[in-house]
Amino acid sequence: MIDLLGLLLAPAQRPAHVPRLDVPAAIKVLETQQVYQAPGVVVNIDMAKVSAELSADTKVLIAPFTEPFKDGNNYPKYDDHLNQVHQPLKAWADSRKVRLITVEGLSTSYGPADLTELREIAAYMDITGPVLSAARNAKGVPVGDTVPHYQVVAPTAAQLADMAGKLRQDPVYNAPGRDDKFPAESWQLVKDKTGFTMRVAALPPLKPGEPFVDYAPALAKEFPDDIVLVAQGYWVEIAGKDQELLSSARNYASGRYEMGTFQQGGTIDGRVGSIMLRFHDLSRRKPFGRPQPQTYDPQTTITKYTPWAWGASALVLGGGALAGFGLRRRRQHQVERAAMHKAKAEAYAKISELGTALLDHQTPEAAERYSTARDMFEQAETAVAMAEVERIADEGLELL
Repeated sequence: MIDLLGLLLAPAQRPAHVPRLDVPAAIKVLETQQVYQAPGVVVNIDMAKVSAELSADTKVLIAPFTEPFKDGNNYPKYDDHLNQVHQPLKAWADSRKVRLITVEGLSTSYGPADLTELREIAAYMDITGPVLSAARNAKGVPVGDTVPHYQVVAPTAAQLADMAGKLRQDPVYNAPGRDDKFPAESWQLVKDKTGFTMRVAALPPLKPGEPFVDYAPALAKEFPDDIVLVAQGYWVEIAGKDQELLSSARNYASGRYEMGTFQQGGTIDGRVGSIMLRFHDLSRRKPFGRPQPQTYDPQTTITKYTPWAWGASALVLGGGALAGFGLRRRRQHQVERAAMHKAKAEAYAKISELGTALLDHQTPEAAERYSTARDMFEQAETAVAMAEVERIADEGLELL
């Protein structure tokens, strides 16, 4: 399971099998339509907003989660997905000279910029904002702020009393409408492995426009001896003693597994397990105590490439070069944008492959490559920079 972080939770509750994307069928629809939403999609998207933003040469494919890459699932290995989905779609888009925005699950080429955006995408299971960002980028206009900012409110007295009452009856509450449940076996395994007790409320995703009710802080006061986790959609709020460490553990798990989970899908017990094991490490094992690998310095790597790779391309022009510069500049921008789009997709895929591989083969050196590649990916603004990101991720894969 992609976001388990080594904690072997009980497989009592797994989501239903996700339909495999029919690539030929998707291409057939996209030949005549700008947007195709495949069967099995469970996320929200405002199709009217997206359609209004698309340029004539841009198309959107909205596909279901892929499932984790393993035997028995849709794609046993990452390369299977690459060869059966990514490459055919890319070849078709190139042949038709169209820009294809591909969504798989919650994964797009534009991820959340901060925790607030991550919460709103994950809690509402809504990818309208990322798709709008990709659409605006495709037509060369400023992306702007595309993620809605819903109201965050504390629970009313009645809401708090109702939720606290349910969690007093049972430390795990799976609300109606929640597709994947948190199993009682997983609660016990977390306690056995970490020593911590929890109160877990698994709620369905919020509907667009609804306020986000932040139950966790108020519930933590009701259960001062426990750690409270409240899941809404793919988002988990956490509260209790050592709040700073709890938040850090949640943020780490969210960042570390965002790429894989957003594309492949996941379960509530996996996310809770990842958070709780990380909190256990932070509070008791002092994870930053081990020496860093001597053969690799991520800071030096990032610094080395920052001056020339991470900013926009610089052009040195003499006085006589100004004639016709506007036309050449537009042409060069089109070429650079196409190269960047290709390099970004390839780097993203390589980072995801490394992240998945690390779950089975943990080494400090490969983990450092993964962390560095993710940081560099967020900063890269040119195809050259993205190629360097892919190279760093490749180094990590070679170390496994």
